[in-house]
Amino acid sequence: MCKKIRQNQKEELFVRNKLLRTFLLLLLINSAYLCKADHRFYFSEKLLSAQAQNLELRLNCAYSLLQEELVDDPTNSAVHYLLHFNAFLKAFISEDQSDYAIYRQVQNNALFHYEGLHDSIAFKKLAQSDAYFYGATLKAKLEEFYGAAIDVNRAYSLVNENHRLFPKFLPNNKIRGIIKIYLSKVPDNYIWVVRLLGIGGDMQEGLRLLRNLAHTRQDSGFMQHFAKEAAYLYSFSLMHVAKLPALAWSETLKCTNDYTTNLMSTYFRSTIAVKLNKNETAIGILERRPISADYATVYFLDYLSGVAKLNKLDVTSILDLYQFYTHSEGKNYQKSVLQKMSWYYVIFKNESKATYYKMQISSVGKNINEEDKQAMRYSSKDLPHEQLLKIRLLYDGGYVNKAQAVAVEIDVKSLENIQLKAEYCYRRGRIMEKLGQWDNAIKLYEACTLYGADSDEYYASFASIYLGDFYLKQGRKIEAKKFYERALGFKNNKEYVSAAKNRALEGLHQLK
Repeated sequence: MCKKIRQNQKEELFVRNKLLRTFLLLLLINSAYLCKADHRFYFSEKLLSAQAQNLELRLNCAYSLLQEELVDDPTNSAVHYLLHFNAFLKAFISEDQSDYAIYRQVQNNALFHYEGLHDSIAFKKLAQSDAYFYGATLKAKLEEFYGAAIDVNRAYSLVNENHRLFPKFLPNNKIRGIIKIYLSKVPDNYIWVVRLLGIGGDMQEGLRLLRNLAHTRQDSGFMQHFAKEAAYLYSFSLMHVAKLPALAWSETLKCTNDYTTNLMSTYFRSTIAVKLNKNETAIGILERRPISADYATVYFLDYLSGVAKLNKLDVTSILDLYQFYTHSEGKNYQKSVLQKMSWYYVIFKNESKATYYKMQISSVGKNINEEDKQAMRYSSKDLPHEQLLKIRLLYDGGYVNKAQAVAVEIDVKSLENIQLKAEYCYRRGRIMEKLGQWDNAIKLYEACTLYGADSDEYYASFASIYLGDFYLKQGRKIEAKKFYERALGFKNNKEYVSAAKNRALEGLHQLK
């Protein structure tokens, strides 16, 4: 009897404990749900200020405001959204591994915090998408391409779902637009990324999405800053992907008119000015850029200033180039800056220093961007011909008449080998084209394709492409097809191979 009573007591105690455990578990779940429901996404006045400071690259000022807001309002996910962008910009600019490690922690914290947002909040999936997209950008910069592809896929899936749920929510356009644009122009050697993602690129649709957000007429609140960021990306895409330089410059001027007080605007305005051969404009922009302890230190702008001044054959260009070389912690443009320093000493007739900096190229940096790849190839060549190098630099700076003045002084017969003759014809052809003297340009380009037939340089390939472009505009399809196909036939070319191939194939596609 006693045994039975004890057994019943044990069973009753077990049931009670089980009920208590179940109750506690339900309480924890309910608490978590309540905590989740308490999270919000709201831009206070202080956060709007921090959002603006992020876009101006006043990163430490923004960070201080965000830390204050983090204490005052720990449930606001907008704080983590802006902290994430702040950490991304620091890591992207510095390329320092310690900044990247900090970024990864901030990214994880942000993603964890976003889970506390209710699904009815439009910013939830947008913020998650941003975190994966910008994380992918940094991974790609570190050559972690597989991880970057996975994160782009996550970003696109999230923002597409957000667009389905909130079709009138304009901030969705940023990530949707930029991904569609860049996946429309993936080089052949990275086509596996598109297959992996299962996302189709669409340049026109992507540009439309960015343009609609960039041109939104919101004059205050968080939307003006979303529009500003989209405007930067829109102008950059027009220049580098859509290849619409006139429109790109027009849009850049609109969104960067605050470049004397906004370092991000300085960056976009000056890089596109250099790309468009607006050298004096670029130098003026960089000389007027904001410099104070409030702004991030962007050593890339010293590199850009050095390149622009070197295009002008300015003796002070070495100071900017050396500033970048000695202070930048990143791996990008390290090879390129050494090439530019070597060129500087070729121009100013110091062969020993020109050779010294050329020999250093292989021991620094990485071969990720085209400038560094080109510099790496330069490291194994002879020093360039001084006069031909001057022509190249002056042309790149937009000083076409000065380049022409140097070119007419060169006696082609005196050039030592056929490769130098190919380069001369190419550079003189570029000048003639720019001056509108197409009869002379055609003769020089055709001579270049003959001189450069067996060369490992890019001159003959691109001379053929320019001829193809000319005949395409004239409606002379047979000649255009001949030169585009000729451009694909220079098998020894080792420079700008992918760019030349893509340009020629695009020309052939237009013919169809």
